[in-house]
Amino acid sequence: MKYSKERIEALKNRILINTDLHSSDLVAYSVENLSLSKNTVLKYINELILENKLLRNNSGRYTTYSLPTEVKKFSFKRSAKLSEETMISRVLEFTGKLSTSAMQIFDYAFMEIANNAIEHSEAKEICVIAEKSMAKLKISIQDNGIGIFAKIKEDLNLDNETQAVIELSKGKFTSSPQKHSGEGIFFSSKLCDNFFIFSHGLVYSPQAENPTIGKDKNASKGTKVVFEILRDTKKIPQEIFKEYAGSDYDSPKFKTVVQLRFMQQEGLLLTSRSQARRLLTRMEKFTTVVLDFFQVDFIGQAFADEIFRVYATKHPGIRFESINANEQIEQMIRHVKSMS
Repeated sequence: MKYSKERIEALKNRILINTDLHSSDLVAYSVENLSLSKNTVLKYINELILENKLLRNNSGRYTTYSLPTEVKKFSFKRSAKLSEETMISRVLEFTGKLSTSAMQIFDYAFMEIANNAIEHSEAKEICVIAEKSMAKLKISIQDNGIGIFAKIKEDLNLDNETQAVIELSKGKFTSSPQKHSGEGIFFSSKLCDNFFIFSHGLVYSPQAENPTIGKDKNASKGTKVVFEILRDTKKIPQEIFKEYAGSDYDSPKFKTVVQLRFMQQEGLLLTSRSQARRLLTRMEKFTTVVLDFFQVDFIGQAFADEIFRVYATKHPGIRFESINANEQIEQMIRHVKSMS
């Protein structure tokens, strides 16, 4: 079958867009998903390599492919005159054209993270590193300030930075409620295809599929936020805002998802009322609270009772939902609810 020039370019672009996810099986993936013969795929790949749009690594059975990446660094002195608009305008000159959804996500995430660095970090400098390829845009925004987890720990008088990560993961947290809603990082993490926060020796990835807290071996002062946006991202901003904040501006709603396994990183089972009360801090800001029990095997009666009977009775406007709960947890929740 003979394709038009436009069709060939479209097929070659599909190969490029899938390179990052299928670097080691790009040929097989393209044959299967683009309905092309192996010879045609290899022909297009060789053309892309000659056009300097694709890189071949190794050879033979262990051949992998990657995309050429352009990188540019921007430095900003934090001052009363610096604004997120100034920062994004310089970065946009480098990133170039994006799809409508990708541009909406980039604009939202960059402006929110840059604003946090300007107004809350107490930093002297802010560094932005932008990387672009045919498949994605990667942005790193780093400051040399107090550090986001240390700041939250200080503001809420918490015991450690891990507790601060848990509070951040809920959303609706801001150290300046008169100026901010506290939704910026929450929605940025939902909108971007990948999202990471590095600070105070911790790395937090709040991706909906598998949120994680880990140790940052290359810890440096301040906060570094890294986010990635696929050029053909499937994320639709309006749908994500609607899911978590509703669409009725006269009667706003806000949903949060809390990973209870993060609380176990302190080496404790979830058994006490004090643990439950710490978990419930600021929950009055939400109308729906989803408690994710993934990797949680046991909860105590006091912990469950404080959440599902005591607090729920006092706050009838908040709906509690449970996901990934095993039989023991479900039975304990049913038990304490039956005592109401």
